Amino acid sequence: MERERNLGLDFLRMLSMLMVVVLHLLGRGGVLADAVPFTANYWIAWALESAAYCAVNCYALLSGYLLVKSRCPLGGLIGLWLQVFCYSAGITALFAIFYEPVSLTRFLQACLPVTFTQYWYFTAYFAVYLLAPFFNRLIANLSREAFRRLLWTVFLLFSVLTTVFHQDPFITGNAANGPGYSFLWLAALYFGGAYLRLYPPRQEKSRVWLLGYLGCLGALLLFRLGAESVTYACTGTASYGGWLLTYPSPLVVGEAVCLFHACRCARWNGRAARRIIGFFAPVSFGVYLIHAQPFVFHRILNGAAVSLLSLPGWQFALALPAAALGIFLAGSLVDWTRLGLFRLLGIRRLAEFLGEKLQRCLPPI
Repeated sequence: MERERNLGLDFLRMLSMLMVVVLHLLGRGGVLADAVPFTANYWIAWALESAAYCAVNCYALLSGYLLVKSRCPLGGLIGLWLQVFCYSAGITALFAIFYEPVSLTRFLQACLPVTFTQYWYFTAYFAVYLLAPFFNRLIANLSREAFRRLLWTVFLLFSVLTTVFHQDPFITGNAANGPGYSFLWLAALYFGGAYLRLYPPRQEKSRVWLLGYLGCLGALLLFRLGAESVTYACTGTASYGGWLLTYPSPLVVGEAVCLFHACRCARWNGRAARRIIGFFAPVSFGVYLIHAQPFVFHRILNGAAVSLLSLPGWQFALALPAAALGIFLAGSLVDWTRLGLFRLLGIRRLAEFLGEKLQRCLPPI
């Protein structure tokens, strides 16, 4: 049963990364900005956006779920940093050689991906991982009732209050991207994922959780339809449709929790499914590091999907996920090559060795 659940969580890791690619094609790819309001492609685009928006929350829940019973070895974090460095600095070097000149300052920033936030999620996760042992010590000393109270407090402060008033008083995000783009929000979800590991719900039917996910998705779309219809009728401009579409939004959190349990409770009986999950799960994060690398994200991906809006609705509904799947597959193959090279060079063993040496220099928690 535990193996089945681990396969389900590995599938969630794959699915979440595919959803992240969909989000980036819709956003940075220019689809949402250029879609004509109330057209078929407009609603298809926003349906895909609303369905995929919980992806980052799912990844953060996975962190808490997997790390709450882990020693959080520093070697794992060092190995992950080296993977990030490989793509941050490597792709920057390739751009400097084949595409455009890159200043020395810009290259040095690429070599320090955490310090200069080359990937906002990894920078936030880096802090969460380092603090995870302290989080775990706190969690171990909380009763179930006290833990539940902590989660409700975090949910009311960072999710409900932020969403209802459409403000971010506790700065869970940043001015450029909005709420949820920060270490604070990932840390809040870490506690949520830890609770799901320690106190799993009694409901074990995957289809029930899938229906819950679809219910949250439907509520997001109905709110957008109502808000934009009313504002368009009153002012001639469709507005406020995205009020509930933020990472801390209760409906987006609900999507993430339901999808998390739908995948966790799923049964994976087919050998082919197991092999596919086993192949793609370890390299899913590499897909993010490749297509979200700043030069790729702002030069190549920028406006790349706008042309899809010229397709009829049913073709657009198939073409955009297909494009996302293509990026996912290509990124996965590249990262498998990187993974093989790292094995050949013994990078994982080096990271574990450095982590153990550093761990011995630190006082126990």
